[in-house]
Amino acid sequence: MLIGHLPAGYFLSKFILKKNHLPLNKKWLGLGLIASILPDFDIAYAVLFTDSMASHRFFFTNYPAFYLGLLLLCLIGYYSKPKQWLKYGIIVVFSNIFLHLLIDTVFVGIMWFWPFYGKLIGIYNTNFTGGIRVMNYFHHLWWYLEILLWLLAIISIIISNRKGELKNN
Repeated sequence: MLIGHLPAGYFLSKFILKKNHLPLNKKWLGLGLIASILPDFDIAYAVLFTDSMASHRFFFTNYPAFYLGLLLLCLIGYYSKPKQWLKYGIIVVFSNIFLHLLIDTVFVGIMWFWPFYGKLIGIYNTNFTGGIRVMNYFHHLWWYLEILLWLLAIISIIISNRKGELKNN
């Protein structure tokens, strides 16, 4: 998925916040949106500091094991000093990160079993070996679903704003 992580993160964050009776405000939504694209921050590193055209999915920031380790550290921190805001922050952040990884599994894949298995596991393939070959992502149904997801997210934001659900604080 190229552009769909943000709207997917918006919908997941909104669901988590509503389910836990938390305010739908800029802080919580912003945290969820940043987490929804966090595994792709390594693209900037790849472009700026490497000569490789290899996929950023081979960087540790796209390994589920890396985020499981971070989750474990956060849980240890939470259980040593429990705070409600920290609990919900952990839920929002790691739910969005793992949603990102699940979505990336569809195209190209993720190294789900690293360090035990060093290959990408995915369904569709745009430029690597394995999976169902897709010649042009921009003519694939998934691309149109991403566009639809953006439209639905924009409509949802407008409706939430009109209902007064979105808070500034």
